[in-house]
Amino acid sequence: MKQFILLIFFNAIAFLGYGQDNHPVSWEFRVEKTGSLTYRVNFVATIKAPYHIYPQTSGGMGMPTEFLFEDNQNIRFIGEVEEKGIGAKDGEELPYYKKGAIFSQVLKLKSDNQTELKFAIKYMACNDQMCLPPSKKNYTLSINGTNSSAAEHNRTSARLNDSNSKWIYDDFVMSDTMGKKISSKEITAKSKYTFIDFWASWCVPCRAQGLALIPLYNNYQSRGFDVIAVSLDTNPTAWKKAIETDHYTWTNVSDLKGFESEIAKKYHITAIPRNFLVDNKGNIVAGDLHGKELEAKLAELFN
Repeated sequence: MKQFILLIFFNAIAFLGYGQDNHPVSWEFRVEKTGSLTYRVNFVATIKAPYHIYPQTSGGMGMPTEFLFEDNQNIRFIGEVEEKGIGAKDGEELPYYKKGAIFSQVLKLKSDNQTELKFAIKYMACNDQMCLPPSKKNYTLSINGTNSSAAEHNRTSARLNDSNSKWIYDDFVMSDTMGKKISSKEITAKSKYTFIDFWASWCVPCRAQGLALIPLYNNYQSRGFDVIAVSLDTNPTAWKKAIETDHYTWTNVSDLKGFESEIAKKYHITAIPRNFLVDNKGNIVAGDLHGKELEAKLAELFN
């Protein structure tokens, strides 16, 4: 199969693409004794602008922040993890945290033996244009030892996404929502231009841009414009519900492997939404077009 190559120069999205070692969210942990064998553990998230993370309950949009604690015979958890956005008023519930957040868990030890709390934090960083891959990091914290505080320092030496990244388009086969194998070539070959869009149900910017794509799809479909939406979801129920809720009538496919999908690795997808526009010969003619830019490009191609 013949391959076609396009040198994509990333603009606004380039400086927002963080490597794993330069993540915009870092964590600091503090333990304070509040009573006999009783401690409060504070998990403090520091967030670099323009990103934000989501509360433990996000209302279905954005991946909730989640704390997973390993069992320890010497630890009894008291209540649930509490949370408050930095700068928020008492009792104020925020849709997301952009200035940082403090999560707290109270626990009681059954004895004064030195005890370590082992836990993982799952979270996702987004801004108004894109979301980074979901993160899950494991930590160990001494509760009553000599060191009852710790900080995670993200290294800053990692390079951001290379602005000279090259994309090579190859036809691919992936399953739709009914499990039917769909060949991208069958769609691209019969359309003048096909918009291949990488998204996920939990990505708020993806959902917003998907809704903005609907009128363009309806307007240009009869003139040879088509869409293949490649989801980086891992939850089939959430994926299908988003399609139904947002009324995406174009071709929807996924292997439900998230950012571990081979197609995500092939195109170096480290944040979403990402997209490219391919003609019926397999040439990539544009990439990372959103909103007015996509509208202008389609007007140029079809008018």
